[in-house]
Amino acid sequence: MEMRMLPTVGASVLAVLMLAAVSGAAAEVKCFRGSQDTGELVFSGAVEETGFTGRFGQFSVEYCMPDGGPTDGRIEVRVQFSSADTDNPERDETLKGEAFFAVDQYPEASWKSQSISAEGEAYVADGELDLKGVRASQAVNFTLTPNGDDLVARGEFNMRGGAEVERLRFDVGTGEFSDPGFVRNRVDLSFEIRLVVED
Repeated sequence: MEMRMLPTVGASVLAVLMLAAVSGAAAEVKCFRGSQDTGELVFSGAVEETGFTGRFGQFSVEYCMPDGGPTDGRIEVRVQFSSADTDNPERDETLKGEAFFAVDQYPEASWKSQSISAEGEAYVADGELDLKGVRASQAVNFTLTPNGDDLVARGEFNMRGGAEVERLRFDVGTGEFSDPGFVRNRVDLSFEIRLVVED
């Protein structure tokens, strides 16, 4: 009796393996990448209510998504703090110093999405920001151009958006700079970048 069941069991196992293979192919993930060469990452703050703007000259963005589209994907961003430039050498030196970015100890910041949801024609990515040795939740808002179900098939798209970061949550601006009345707590980030798939 057992000998007669073996071919049936074998066929069932084979069918399961074939189904898994087909499902794996259907869920193929494509990764789109960009950097300072294809876009810009801008930050702005205020000192004694006087605003200033700067840019990061070195950063990378990776957006990997399956055929399901943007909300099924994951995003990872890396930023080199030593590339911060506000067109003010004295301020830049302070920003890269121990009280703010402490680039000698923490040369890089990273952000990874944990979930992505659609809000109308825009998206909200909830993720975790690792900045100056502190990890905390951080949301990022963005839009994609073009947008739609065939986004993955196009091979490239533009991503534009921003975030509001509370610097004191990440120990950015310590000592005399910790007073939000002196240095504004909120730092605004904005970006616009072209992401291209890498086969």
